[in-house]
Amino acid sequence: MLIGIVLAVVLAGVVAAYWLMLRRRRVSAARSAKVVPLRSVRRRRPGKSPEGRSKPREIRDKPRETAAGEQARPCSLCRERSARLSFYVDEGGRTIGVCKNCRPKAEARELDRL
Repeated sequence: MLIGIVLAVVLAGVVAAYWLMLRRRRVSAARSAKVVPLRSVRRRRPGKSPEGRSKPREIRDKPRETAAGEQARPCSLCRERSARLSFYVDEGGRTIGVCKNCRPKAEARELDRL
C-alpha cells in the first residue's frame, strides 16, 4: 500500500515537472517569435466570429456577369479591350490575358492555360 502511494507521488511529480518544462518552452518561444499564435488572438477578441465577417447574402448571390463584366480589360498581346479573356502563363511565369483573336498566337507559343 505504501509503495503505491509513493509511486503515485513520484509519478505526479514527474508529470508536473514535464508540464512546467513544456509551458516554459512555449512561453519563451512565444516571446522570441515574431509570429503571434492565432489561437491567442481569437481568445482576445471574443466578439468577433467567422460568421460575423461573411458577406451579406445579397452580395454573395450577385451574378458573376455584373461583377466581372463591368469593365473590359485589355488583351496582353494586342491591347484591344475585351470583355472576355483567356488567361495563360507566359515564358517568364507571368499571367497574361488573351482575347479571342490572339488565342492562336498563345497556343502557337505553347503557353500553359490557367
